[in-house]
Amino acid sequence: MVIILTYNGLPVLPSVTHAKYASRITERSLYKSALIRRTGRVISTARAVLALLFLLVIWVDPAVPLHGDLGNLLYVSLYLLWTAFLMIVAWRSWWFDFRLATIAQSIDIIIFLAAIYVTENRFTEFQSPFLAFAAFLLVAAMTRWSWRATAVTAIIVLTANLAIGLTMVQLGLDIDLFRFARRTAYMIVLSSILIWLSLSRGGGRVMPFSEPPGLLGGRREQLLDSALALIASALGARQVVLAFSANEEPWVEFRHRTPAGITVHRAGPGDFGDQLTSHMPTALFNIAKSRMIGFEDPGVVAWNAPVQSQLAHSYGINEGVLVPLQSATGGGHIIAWDCETLSVDDLAMLRALGDQIGHALDRDEMASLARSAAESGVRHAVARDLHDSVAQFLAGTLFRLEALRRWIREGHDPEGEIDSIKNALRREQIQLRQLIERLRRGEEGDRRTEIADEMRDLLTEAGAHWHIETELVLPDHPQWVSVQLSHEIRQLVREAIANAVRHGKCHKVCVTLSDEDGVLQLTIADDGIGFPDHPNPILPRSISERVAALGGQFHVASTTSGARLDIAIHSGEFA
Repeated sequence: MVIILTYNGLPVLPSVTHAKYASRITERSLYKSALIRRTGRVISTARAVLALLFLLVIWVDPAVPLHGDLGNLLYVSLYLLWTAFLMIVAWRSWWFDFRLATIAQSIDIIIFLAAIYVTENRFTEFQSPFLAFAAFLLVAAMTRWSWRATAVTAIIVLTANLAIGLTMVQLGLDIDLFRFARRTAYMIVLSSILIWLSLSRGGGRVMPFSEPPGLLGGRREQLLDSALALIASALGARQVVLAFSANEEPWVEFRHRTPAGITVHRAGPGDFGDQLTSHMPTALFNIAKSRMIGFEDPGVVAWNAPVQSQLAHSYGINEGVLVPLQSATGGGHIIAWDCETLSVDDLAMLRALGDQIGHALDRDEMASLARSAAESGVRHAVARDLHDSVAQFLAGTLFRLEALRRWIREGHDPEGEIDSIKNALRREQIQLRQLIERLRRGEEGDRRTEIADEMRDLLTEAGAHWHIETELVLPDHPQWVSVQLSHEIRQLVREAIANAVRHGKCHKVCVTLSDEDGVLQLTIADDGIGFPDHPNPILPRSISERVAALGGQFHVASTTSGARLDIAIHSGEFA
């Protein structure tokens, strides 16, 4: 089975048009701010530019003192070479860029402190690189790590700066203490602002997952295709593959997105085991070099170890980014490769995106289950109505036809009984049409009816139909119930009378109806033979299901002289 999607102008099926539209919007917005996901490259380039400017200033400007002259020039030149090396690393290797970040930050702090000694005197107000280097160190810590790293960097820089300043005073070097203290105060303010900004950044960049249109509960494939399209767009990846293992299915589903479209196939889970459902971080990986950088709370962790990804091995992927996908229906892995750029900056965003996709799958599954439950409820309700009305009426009609046959054999006039059966059939036809109409348009839940007259007509009809005596006991005040509840009560009484006649062989049925504090009490008693003698008597199924659906209670009392059904239902009418 092959589904063609649009990627870079290729054809797309209507089922994933929304995914194509969302991915193009995301692609434009991301590429407009491409530097957002290249923190390492930006920091390394800025560091190299600062080092170059620093060297030019102390070399060209005669107003800048050099405590050590040529040695310090060599010192700054070596730092420039170091920054050039770091810039090359950042543009070529996401692994070494991340691993060297802490070392680079430490060397930057040392250079910053040394720069104070090299350039500081009372006449170098604007030549000093103090604020530029300080701001660079704090911004680098904020963007690369977290507010904690920013705070630690600020404390180290401020403490060491004060220590060096005091040392220079003790050595008798030319330094303006007032200007030095003022600049330190600026540094404290700048550090506070950047720490606050780092706190407000939270998890960094978040990409919303726009769910495709369609009816909830029937768009699982569109969700997965949209997820692949969004990840491909976010990373500039030419290929993205999803392997998903459902909890209730004996196979693994693969969805492979390429510029030519999406290919879908299934395979057995033998090669994967529980790998797709077990915990795994969102990570950059390189299989050949056994490298991984994963996003784990509270931050990013790097380790050298063999990459355990059967999905990557199956598709011959050496380097890429892996996003775990977990939902109530199962788990899986998404791998993107042939990317324009792999960056540690993407890990937090991709983990959040994986969570959003899993939640979307959960919502779709819940909607599907709710729809199935609703359909099942409707089927059971219709089955109960047909059983308690049409089926029982037909059984009663057969009972009357057998009696009519005996009546004719005995030489009696059948006209009266035939007319009675015809009238009963006509009434049942009307009831059946009302049931069909109610199913078509739904019952008006706010309509109320007084149940006494309906119960009298029902017992008169049932008595004539089954050739039994009936009795109705009602309170001395009107009993108002909803139209829907009135229908349910009539069905309960019809089913109970039919069972009492057919199985209990009764001659009389007494129905008692009362209500108190919003609870309607319905008692149906007969003079038949009762239920079979059994330690755990089986309750009438249709009546039990109907009462349970109404949230009521149902009890049966049975003796050899008859049975009694006690039913309690919330009517919503309070005295």
